Amino acid sequence: MKSSRLVFILFFVACAPIKEESGYKNTKQTKYAKGFHFELKEGEKRLVVDEPWPKAKKPIVYILKKPIDRLVVTSTSHLPYIEMLGAADRVVGFPNLKYISSETFIKRGEEGLLTDLGPDGKINMELLLGVNPDAVVAFDMGGESQVLDKIEEAGIPVFYNSDFLEQSPLGRAEWIKFFGALLDKEKIADSIFMAIEKEYLRLNELASSAKNKPTILSGVVYGDTWFLPGGNNWAATFYRNAGGEYVWDADTTSGWLELSFEAVYEKAHNADMWIGTSTLNSRQEMLSQEGRYASFEAFENGQVYNYSKKIGPNGGYDFFESGYSRPDLVLGDLIKILHPELLPEYETVYFEKLP
Repeated sequence: MKSSRLVFILFFVACAPIKEESGYKNTKQTKYAKGFHFELKEGEKRLVVDEPWPKAKKPIVYILKKPIDRLVVTSTSHLPYIEMLGAADRVVGFPNLKYISSETFIKRGEEGLLTDLGPDGKINMELLLGVNPDAVVAFDMGGESQVLDKIEEAGIPVFYNSDFLEQSPLGRAEWIKFFGALLDKEKIADSIFMAIEKEYLRLNELASSAKNKPTILSGVVYGDTWFLPGGNNWAATFYRNAGGEYVWDADTTSGWLELSFEAVYEKAHNADMWIGTSTLNSRQEMLSQEGRYASFEAFENGQVYNYSKKIGPNGGYDFFESGYSRPDLVLGDLIKILHPELLPEYETVYFEKLP
């Protein structure tokens, strides 16, 4: 139904395509994010999601008239933005609470204040209607979503969040302003983002003073395929900004590369550091999966690191929950790994050396 999205005009939000020549002006409130912006006309502000899903043909426009008091979100990566804004109490439903790492939202679930909307990670319509939300924030990877269509048909507005398409760490973090607009906390969102940006840029400048650039390998093998970040991937940007030299820096892929073991070995067997090993949290686990890992110099020298330092009570990696909203912490971790002399007192938040 994506080609003919229903148009909803409700008491707090109107969602419809509006022509660019209608007099709205970009308010320039987003600095790094490419996926959304704000426009203003005669005091009326609208939120424009430029690419609501991959390769979307047109943006979706939301005119905000009243803050959302009862919200359902569908990704754990949405939760930290809302928690930082001090609006955790407005989230009333989430699909599969066991995926959550945040202590705040886990506690709300235990107290019956946050409803589990589906054991398989999909939204159960009956449960959704039961929590009576004002809106749902969802993400769409590009396939037809019958569930989201049903939500809209039920009269519940769906706000598309496509922060996962951002290539810049600060661009993704800036989506806190998206939630700030929905929750009427725009000034707080701006203030939080400015602090994150300031620290990220400070750390980036510090890393640029490093005298050397350790080479970096990433990813692991699944089956016959090695999955690793492309050269324009969010992770690769961190490696560069932390003062490293990612082996696939010259690659222009923004997503993930799928290579053979032999291709990776040929290019990266002598890399200084191995950062990011998925769910493999020790070198012994790595060898159990693939014995040939031992032939990489980073493995042999014990320079293997993973984002496994913070794991939630249900086994979720907090890196994939709060790391997207706190790129300053991720960058600090990577600088500590690559150039420990630059941050002698720093304790990593997400990353640890694998035993």
